[in-house]
Amino acid sequence: MSSPAFPLGSAVYVRYKDHVLYKNIQQPVADAVERETIGWLTKQNDEIILIEHDRTITNPQIPSGQGNGVIILKSCVLEIRELPLQKTSNGHLNCPDAIVKGEYALQPTKRKTQPRTKTENTERKNKCKH
Repeated sequence: MSSPAFPLGSAVYVRYKDHVLYKNIQQPVADAVERETIGWLTKQNDEIILIEHDRTITNPQIPSGQGNGVIILKSCVLEIRELPLQKTSNGHLNCPDAIVKGEYALQPTKRKTQPRTKTENTERKNKCKH
C-alpha cells in the first residue's frame, strides 16, 4: 500500500506488518505480525514513516524535547488514516472545552475501593503483629 501524504505533525492511526524475531523455536511463525499504533507523523520519505507517540511539549524550560516512537517501512503499511484531533496547544487534544474535575475517569468519591480510615489501619497493623 502506498501511504497517502499527510502533513507532518498530523495525528495518525497506522496498521502495519511487523517483523518477527524468533529464537530457539522449532517452527517459527510463518507470517509477519500485524500491529497498530497511533501518534504524530514526524518524518517521512519514499521508504519510511516515523510515528512519534510520546513526546515532550516544547516550552521555555525545555526548548528541545525528546520523544519515543516507531519507524515503519512504507511497504509494510496496511492502513493509515489521519485522526480528527483538535489543533490546540493547551493540552486538550480532542475536546474544545477544558476538562472539568467531574470528567476525569478516577473520581475519588466513586472509587471501587475507598481509602482506609485510621481505625482500620490500626486494626490491620495489630492483626499483623500476632
